Formats: sequence, structure tokens, C-alpha cells
Amino acid sequence: MTNASVAASNGRTGHLTEPDTGPPPPRGADAVPVLTGNHVRLRAVTQADYPFLIELQTAPENLIRWRYRGATLSPEQIVQSLWQGVLAQFLIVRIDSDQPVGLVVCYNPEFRHSYAYLAMIVAPQYERSGWIFEANALFLTYLFEAFGFRKIYLEVIEFNYDKLASGAGSLFHVEGCLKDHEYHLGHRWHLYTLAIYRDEWHDTLERVLPELAAHPDRLKS
Repeated sequence: MTNASVAASNGRTGHLTEPDTGPPPPRGADAVPVLTGNHVRLRAVTQADYPFLIELQTAPENLIRWRYRGATLSPEQIVQSLWQGVLAQFLIVRIDSDQPVGLVVCYNPEFRHSYAYLAMIVAPQYERSGWIFEANALFLTYLFEAFGFRKIYLEVIEFNYDKLASGAGSLFHVEGCLKDHEYHLGHRWHLYTLAIYRDEWHDTLERVLPELAAHPDRLKS
């Protein structure tokens, strides 16, 4: 009965028009991710960064704290392992000097269940810097926006967790603890599983880094 004359309820003659079933009009988007903060920015890793990353991961301060847990890999092995299981990673760079600070990594993504893991390593002199949280915040926002993960997990050994413990409940949730899970430095240590939830992340940013939470909506009319 498309455009056919029909008797309207008021007795007048009317027309029924078939609904428009065509595609909706296209929308534009700001497709450039926010990778720059006030003090640091994230940039893609290049081969020119390999010497810095090898030195970073073999520094005495990181030898046990990082993923190799005391093993001394060859430079070739370290470079090969840089990309194993990695979904995305960025070099952390100071804005004022362009000096590399560290590395953030998203690995072992599970798209079916909507989660992935995050790891970070930084030069020892920046370990306690607020810049490190800024770098993590930029990276987490990127992961939540780009891949739609529901949760981002961090596996943190006990002697690293003491630097983060004050953020439990406000910045992240402690979802698990494997007691006496690893052996280092003559002792057994717990391994904590921390989680950051996508549905809480924007509120967290507004509370601790409002300038990073304030970027405009991606959609353009």
C-alpha cells in the first residue's frame, strides 16, 4: 500500500509512506588518538629505540622486577621477545626533551572475553614520578577507546605492588592474590592481579587527571 489512498480514521483520504530503509548518513570522527599529556607523550617503537630498551630491561634495578625475573637474555632474544604476544606498545617520551622514559605494553588480549594485560617498565630515576601515572592513563584510554576492552589486568609481584598499594579501591581493584607464588631474593612472594574497569575509567580520570578526561567527543556531525 505504498503511497496508496486509504481511508483515514477521520474519514479523510490519506497516504501511507513506506519508511526509509536506506543506510543512515555517514558520521565523521576525530580519528587521532590522544597520546600526549602535560609531561609525557606516547609514540610508536622503532628499531632505533632497541638499544635504549635493551639497556632499560637489563638495568640492575629492573633485572628482577621486569618480566625476565633475573634471567639474562641476549640482546637478540630481548628484541625478539619485545613483540611476543603484544597487541600494542608505545615508548614513553618526555615532552620537554624528547628523552625516552620507559615502555608501556598491552599483551595477551582476549577479545572473546574482552580483557587484556598491561605492563610498564621505566628508567629507575622516573619510578616515583607522577609522569608515570600520566603515561599509564594515556595508554589505558587508548586501549579502552581503540579495542573496547571491559577490563585491563596487571599482574604485579609483591615487591612491586608496594608502590601501587595506595591506589587500591580508587584507581584499581585487587581481584586476586597467588600466595608465595614466585621465588626471588631468597624469599617467596605473592603475585597480585589488579584490574581497571572500563565503566569506571572516565570517572577515575576526571578525579585524578581531569585534563586528560576533557578531550572532546570523537564523533563529528
